[in-house]
Amino acid sequence: MRLKPLLGALVLGTVVLFTARPLLHADPPLGQHEIEEGLTCQCGCGLTVAACNHLECSFAVPARKDIADSLARGETGEAILARYKAEYGEKVLSSPVAEGFNRLAWIMPYLAIFVAGSLMMLFLRRRAAEGPPASATPPPSAPTDERLARLQEEVEDLKR
Repeated sequence: MRLKPLLGALVLGTVVLFTARPLLHADPPLGQHEIEEGLTCQCGCGLTVAACNHLECSFAVPARKDIADSLARGETGEAILARYKAEYGEKVLSSPVAEGFNRLAWIMPYLAIFVAGSLMMLFLRRRAAEGPPASATPPPSAPTDERLARLQEEVEDLKR
């Protein structure tokens, strides 16, 4: 079948995309906003530090100040995130780190899309091979002379 080369190309493309990305793009240094977006607020709002809308938040307000001070001292964004991760655990990060078991969280959406697309393609190919479905309604019959004469009378009545 022609499906196997297509599936192989998709799998190979996905692997190349994930492995070559770090080689192609050197990430720019993280700024204040990117670091705040990388941290989940611990006040219970479920938002990031950048998006927390509590005016007197016990976590976001001091964290914003700490991030600004740390950047002013020359600390890198990765070091700041690592410090917060060491202090609060991985739950403080707004997205899972792409290492170990967490890679599954990054790969599963793409894998699910790939599997669903493959199943859909198989389903559509089988449907196309079966041909069009048989019609449930019989084709219309040709009008008889009696019906045509009756229709002609009704049209004549409408004209009067």
